[in-house]
Amino acid sequence: MINLDNLKNISRHNSAFIREILEVYLTNTPQDLEKMGQAVDQEDWQIVRYFAHKLKSSSFTIGFDKGHRQFQEIEHIIKNDQDKEEVPALFNEAVVSCDECIKAVKIELTKYI
Repeated sequence: MINLDNLKNISRHNSAFIREILEVYLTNTPQDLEKMGQAVDQEDWQIVRYFAHKLKSSSFTIGFDKGHRQFQEIEHIIKNDQDKEEVPALFNEAVVSCDECIKAVKIELTKYI
């Protein structure tokens, strides 16, 4: 689900830094998904794109490749002004993936306490 190898390498295996990144992910992701969901409902595509970009980046940081790809796809659709009909379904799929990822992050976090 997640692969922290890159994060471990760039942090030089700094456990405190890794813990902090994981805690930030756990704090910010649910809030960002909530705000992104509201923007999807309101068809506020620039806000959706903002949160897709933000969540894509945080997913990449913790090695959550599936989430990275999902948010990248949403961002790409909006950035290139493509048909946005599929964005709500893509967003819902990303939420399910993030829920699974959050569980994995919580488990991983126990290794850094």
